Amino acid sequence: MSTLEVMCGRCDKKFRVRAEFAGRSTRCPGCSAPLTIAGARPATPARTADPEVERPRPRPRHRDDEEDAHRRSTGDWKPVDLALGREQMALVFLLVQVFCTFIAICLGRSAAPGGIVNSPAILLVAILVAGPTLAAGAFGLMARIAALRAPPESLARGTATASLLCALAALGCVVFFGFALLKSMESQQSDELPIEVAVGGLVVTGLAAVGTFMGFVAQVGIARRSAGISRAVGRTAIAVTVCALALLGISGLYTLASEAFSPSQRYPSYSYPYNRRDHAAFYQILLLGLIPLALAVTLILYHRLLAAARRNLKVEPGARDDD
Repeated sequence: MSTLEVMCGRCDKKFRVRAEFAGRSTRCPGCSAPLTIAGARPATPARTADPEVERPRPRPRHRDDEEDAHRRSTGDWKPVDLALGREQMALVFLLVQVFCTFIAICLGRSAAPGGIVNSPAILLVAILVAGPTLAAGAFGLMARIAALRAPPESLARGTATASLLCALAALGCVVFFGFALLKSMESQQSDELPIEVAVGGLVVTGLAAVGTFMGFVAQVGIARRSAGISRAVGRTAIAVTVCALALLGISGLYTLASEAFSPSQRYPSYSYPYNRRDHAAFYQILLLGLIPLALAVTLILYHRLLAAARRNLKVEPGARDDD
């Protein structure tokens, strides 16, 4: 450390101070006389600038449309088109099955006197009832197997797997129903429990298979940004809702009208008065008219949904596909 020698001009006392105090005022340590420290102040060393550290720039965030375009740019959509076509064939066989069921009912009513039904008639009824149903189930299974090969960017393989499992369960219910029906007809005894279990399971699993496949089609529409598929899904959902509410409303109105106006029949054989109303006519209208009509409307719009999806597969992803 450099120092300066300072001498007091009053008492001639000498002392040393650090060089950095040059030019400043102080007092003599001997006589306390004020004095100024002679000498030049050392130059302050220039402060060197710190080297700039180059910070990594944040990666630019891709826009949503760029990500979607990359996600839609690859993939083979032919298995999806094959799955939709097979599902349409399954719908055709379902409509044929409805017609064959009416024929089977007519054949059952025209059985031989005494209620005896011969083996050829039993075989014909079984073919008419189970044949189109099994064909529809087979095409439905093939449709869902093809849907498993959907491109990864559709993100729909999980839905296709769920729909396949539901279809397998529905086909099992059909087979169980056929065996239960044949056993009942051969033994000439009505065992309602197996048939009711089979029919209930078929309804539940069939609706689940169709609903999950509709979810698969909706996911395809989302992946391809199809306005036509979106509108078709909306129409189908509205039709199902309207049909369900209409059936519920008609049943509720009939119940209120029956309680208010219909006469009841009294059965005196019981230990207490028991009134019962005959609703067989309403059940026939509901089961043979209203429910098939609602089912037909739903199937038609479901077919249009599949057709809209197949039309979209023939254009570029994201292109306009008005139906």
